[in-house]
Amino acid sequence: MAHHTLLYRSGRLLGGLLLVAGESVLAQPVIDDISTIAAPAYTFPGELPPAQARYRVVVNGIPVGMDATITLTPHPKGYQLQFQAENRFFRHQEVAIFDWNNCTARPHHYRHASAGFGIKREGEIEFDWDAGQANGSKAVYPLADDALDALSVAMMARCNMARAEQSFEYAVAEPDGMDTYQYRFMEAETLETPAGKWQTVSVERDYPERGRRSRF
Repeated sequence: MAHHTLLYRSGRLLGGLLLVAGESVLAQPVIDDISTIAAPAYTFPGELPPAQARYRVVVNGIPVGMDATITLTPHPKGYQLQFQAENRFFRHQEVAIFDWNNCTARPHHYRHASAGFGIKREGEIEFDWDAGQANGSKAVYPLADDALDALSVAMMARCNMARAEQSFEYAVAEPDGMDTYQYRFMEAETLETPAGKWQTVSVERDYPERGRRSRF
């Protein structure tokens, strides 16, 4: 199991973790300048090996006593990806079950639950691909052909990043309806952590309907 420090700068805690969820599964070299190269023909694994990573959450340079764990395991329907973050006052968990084929995720089930600070939230989706329908805990609605869930989208993002795509977006099924997640590559930078200096690539998510952005 790998241990890392997660530096949380802006946006939801979970959102900051999504793009590193596949770190132990589809590790690829960091590209310093994506504008100068063509997208390489990466060969992605046909099967995903089990993996787990644990993160220590830091907000504005201050440890908050919260651990976050990401675990990928085989499942009878394909794979299960689980994210969990908790401390004495707060707990958040998400679980996604999905198929994986040629660097494409096909979700079957997704659920999330948060509790703490007087707040309790939860939601769930069953993906009925035969009927082309999402059975969400807050709505039932038609599925987009390439719909993902809010957690398995992390696996897809690894593929887009490895191909050096400068922008990409996903149709994401939420408990109350379809949404669109939009991302774009930013510049490479050196990040200094307790484990040393790392060459990193920044990714920015746009929220057009909210007029804000989150950078990971």
